[in-house]
Amino acid sequence: MQKSNVTIRYAVENDAPGIASIHVKSWQKIYRDHISDDILNNLSIEMRTQAWRDLIVKGIKIALLENEKQIIGFASLGPSRDADKPADQYGEISSIYLHPDFWHQGLGKLLCSFALDELKRRGYSKVILWVLKNNKQARQFYESMGFILNGNEKIDTIHACKLGAIIDEVATENVNVPFHEICYSRAI
Repeated sequence: MQKSNVTIRYAVENDAPGIASIHVKSWQKIYRDHISDDILNNLSIEMRTQAWRDLIVKGIKIALLENEKQIIGFASLGPSRDADKPADQYGEISSIYLHPDFWHQGLGKLLCSFALDELKRRGYSKVILWVLKNNKQARQFYESMGFILNGNEKIDTIHACKLGAIIDEVATENVNVPFHEICYSRAI
């Protein structure tokens, strides 16, 4: 694929289905060894569409990577959501995903570089992001982009339904998914 056909723009409400599709397909590939197959196989693009639509309506900035006007990736960015980070100094890349068919082509670097430049343009001097501790592919990617571990870790537990997984009603009572995350940061 020629990078000359690739553009980056900000999402509007009508982009939510495309973002959700990339989100689900990417999760189903990258998290296969980290999250149960039952949950990954039942992720709902429709539920994720509504979640992304809600975020766009709230004003969350989502940069879209497109190839010939087709969404192939996205990055969500803004001020740090961490209480211990001054929101006027720390920006955050809260998500960055590419369709798996476009991995390892330099497009993730292009999208991440855009996000870093945009956060710097908005006045942030540092940026953080959270990644699953066992996600070696993502960790190598972020390290190649100049991010370093900052020592912060957390375990979030999210109910499968909030992930957009449609699971048999009996199973949803206690289907909580733990996410052991580590934080990376860098100056911009």
